[in-house]
Amino acid sequence: MTERFVRGLARAKWIVLIAWLVITVVAILGLPDLQSIVRKTEQKFIPADSESVVAKQMLEQIDPESTTKSSAIVVYSRETGLTKDDQAWLEKKAAELRELSGKEGFKSVQSAYDTPELATKFRSKDGTTEMFIVGFDRVENDTITQEAVDKLNGKVQGAPAGSKVSLTGSAPIAKDFQKSSEEGLKKTELLTVGLVLIILFIVFRSPVTPFIPLLTIGMSLVITRGLVALATNYGMPVSSFTESFLIAVLFGAGTDYCILLIQRFREELSRDGEKVEALVRTMKSVGRTVAFSSSTVFVAFFLIGFAQFGLYQSAVGVSIGVAVTLIAGLTLTPALLMIFGSATFWPSKVKSGQGHGESRLWTEMASLAARRPVAVLLVTVIVLAPVTLLFEGKRSFDDIAEIDPSHSSVQGFRQVEHAFGSGEVFPVSIALTSSGSMRTPEALAAIETASASLSQLEGVQEVRSAIRPLGEQLADLTVPNQLTQATEALDEMKNGVDKIADGLTSASGSITNGQGGIGKLASGLRTMAAQTTKAKEGLDQIYGGLRDTAKGSDQVAGGLSQSAKLADSMSGDLQKLLKAHPELAEDANVKALLGKQQGLSGGLKDLTKGASAIQQGFSQLNPGVAGVSGGLGQLAEGQSQAADGAARLKGGLSELTSGLNDGAKGLSDISTGLTQVKDAQTVIGGSQIPGWNLPKEALDSPELQQALEYYMSEDGRTTKVDVILSVNPYSEEALVTVDSLRDTLRQSLAKSAIADPQIRVSGTSAQIEELKGISQNDFTRTGTLVLLGIFILLMIQLRSFLAPLYVLLSLGFNYFVTMGIVEFIFVRLLGQTGLSWSASFFIFLIIVALGVDYSIFLMARFKEEYRPGGIAYAMSRAMSTTGGVIIYAAVIMSGTFAALMLSGVNTLLQIGAGIVIGLVLYSTVFMGLVVPALANLVGEANWWPFNRRRRESAPAVSGDAAKAHSVRTE
Repeated sequence: MTERFVRGLARAKWIVLIAWLVITVVAILGLPDLQSIVRKTEQKFIPADSESVVAKQMLEQIDPESTTKSSAIVVYSRETGLTKDDQAWLEKKAAELRELSGKEGFKSVQSAYDTPELATKFRSKDGTTEMFIVGFDRVENDTITQEAVDKLNGKVQGAPAGSKVSLTGSAPIAKDFQKSSEEGLKKTELLTVGLVLIILFIVFRSPVTPFIPLLTIGMSLVITRGLVALATNYGMPVSSFTESFLIAVLFGAGTDYCILLIQRFREELSRDGEKVEALVRTMKSVGRTVAFSSSTVFVAFFLIGFAQFGLYQSAVGVSIGVAVTLIAGLTLTPALLMIFGSATFWPSKVKSGQGHGESRLWTEMASLAARRPVAVLLVTVIVLAPVTLLFEGKRSFDDIAEIDPSHSSVQGFRQVEHAFGSGEVFPVSIALTSSGSMRTPEALAAIETASASLSQLEGVQEVRSAIRPLGEQLADLTVPNQLTQATEALDEMKNGVDKIADGLTSASGSITNGQGGIGKLASGLRTMAAQTTKAKEGLDQIYGGLRDTAKGSDQVAGGLSQSAKLADSMSGDLQKLLKAHPELAEDANVKALLGKQQGLSGGLKDLTKGASAIQQGFSQLNPGVAGVSGGLGQLAEGQSQAADGAARLKGGLSELTSGLNDGAKGLSDISTGLTQVKDAQTVIGGSQIPGWNLPKEALDSPELQQALEYYMSEDGRTTKVDVILSVNPYSEEALVTVDSLRDTLRQSLAKSAIADPQIRVSGTSAQIEELKGISQNDFTRTGTLVLLGIFILLMIQLRSFLAPLYVLLSLGFNYFVTMGIVEFIFVRLLGQTGLSWSASFFIFLIIVALGVDYSIFLMARFKEEYRPGGIAYAMSRAMSTTGGVIIYAAVIMSGTFAALMLSGVNTLLQIGAGIVIGLVLYSTVFMGLVVPALANLVGEANWWPFNRRRRESAPAVSGDAAKAHSVRTE
């Protein structure tokens, strides 16, 4: 900074202070409130063009009138089992909530009392828990939705004694997450201010000094909050982490900059006691260092804005805070130093020639690094490298773990998980689209086949679709059920024929008494003939469906046969290889391969036998159904003949008898055919291949039409398939299941009656799967940008290429050591499934952005002290004078981030722990040993490619200084 500017700042000290106070007041009164904006902001930040978002939008168009944007689940439980009083209370509450539909954000209520046929879905099998679902017409974070959740919570109070009521689901979970974050933020603010006050008091032993950093940073924070809130109007994303990081970084880094200025001011003031001159020298020396240090933090957080993932981008607001803090540090802090003068350090007195002194510990570490640089580096690598292997990158995406377990949404989720399965709270919804209508028997049959395939997957509890709205096959559409109905109808026909035969005797005796009875007989026989023909048409449809299924089983059997032949061929090739190379027979890997190959061959042979059994079952089933159909044809023909015979009874009673004989023969064939069908069904049922048939007339049934309205769009081109998982939706198993769902559905529909099927998956598990890939790719991309930006800044400041390179390498090594320790603590010791998915990114960002500050403190003084031929001397001077400042700065920075560990939010706990470990490790081991050892090892090349200019412009190190350094290092 220029001397003229500093002197002008010293003269206008009161104006500067008043200006900052005015700006702060304007920010409070005139700028938006950041916390209220965060409260209304979606925290998932899934890109708008991602599969899960597109799928959700498509599903909302199936039935916009009944589709909800978010929901709450009222969970009612009693450990000993629900009583009649409990159910009466629940029924009353369901009716009250039903009256709210369409008002104040409420949209719908689903319970066992609204749709009795779904009672089993709302009541647990053990009878201890019942739930009903309340839908809202706005998203979870919307103010109206959150107010509706509060109203719902008030409505379900006053439950019978001994019972428990909780609210869970997307809206209550979002509300409790926000509540936990805000409570954690308040704790963080108080703890941070308290820790900074205590640490500054210990460092300076003065009650006055701590207020200079606190005033500087406090005003900067207030102004930054307003500016970040204002920037959201122009597209800047914010999240629940934004304020937490603002507090930690501004108090941590800002206090470090203030300490650097205050310590140097004290050192310069001890020369002559002239505070203006002391300030001029302070700002000329360390003002530049503070500017460069803050610029690295600014660049790191600014480059976060180029991330594609919104949650990562939400940290970009910290760059605004760093810029404001830098301006305050270079204006407000000097003004306060001028106002307080030597009273800054009261009750201590700054005596002439008395600076802050040199650190003996850091002097000894500098000596060790200068004498044994290679040994220092080798020991450090040998000791710390194994720690990096503890970092396996295990990540957790469990949002529930972020919320205090005492909150209602967590307790409700756990109760549903225990009584129904956690998949009921967050099902996987699949949007299936086609270029043609799927409201046809063929397309619905394909959906049923696909649903049956999905239900067999590991991790799937139940599949609900247009053709199985309750998660089970519609019994009326299964072949066994339809055959049973046909058998019952045929039995009735046989009884009718027997009655007709008995009546013939009476009819023949009364022919002479009139023809009225014969006319009625003929009419009845024709009616029976029509019914028989209709039954034959139904069986023809069943026969067609079974024939198509048989063709599919033939294809499966052929494929398995080819696979078995291929496996046998592989076995032969392996045997030839072993003959040519006998020594391989003893190799453990070869033995394992042989064992797997034999298991594969055996499995394929078993599958081939199973397929043959299925084919045999169909070969028995199809002739049986064909026989039934033929028998019905004969029966219909015989009945028609009987009717004609009855009409011509006067001239041909023998024709009636002949017709009835043909009918009897048809019934005999039908009986034989049905026996074959039942036998074949036993074989096929054992192979778990369901017989299924959808007559065209069934499409018009009220039950199926109701299911289609809920699960399929009016044009039939979009349908929904809900999959209830049997595993936790946040678990790694759920992510694997989502992949299996997608693959299985594609295979099932590849050659089906559905034209051009397109599959998109939505739901919590699907979003987590996308988050996993998006966050990892963004970490790599953004992390590279941050490292490159910091490298360029260091190169400009230090006028060196090699020094910034080994500084960044030391930071990278420190990061992996830190993550190894953090993962060991939280995963192996505390038993968590993994670190929070965003923790590793933010730990990296903050350790690199803030850790490089300490490198700048040291390397800037190293550069200042350097003279040609005096690398060791310059580093020793730099370490002895700045070592204490680095330790103080690291302690304060660690203290501010340690406050995050008490926030109650799991992610902030892990981030806080990681940053504390990383900064302490870097400020001691790396800054005290590794970086100095590297500097001594590199020697004069530290300043490459600017060595010549530095040699020409700087005087050589003095003999006295070199001698003094030599004495210290021996």
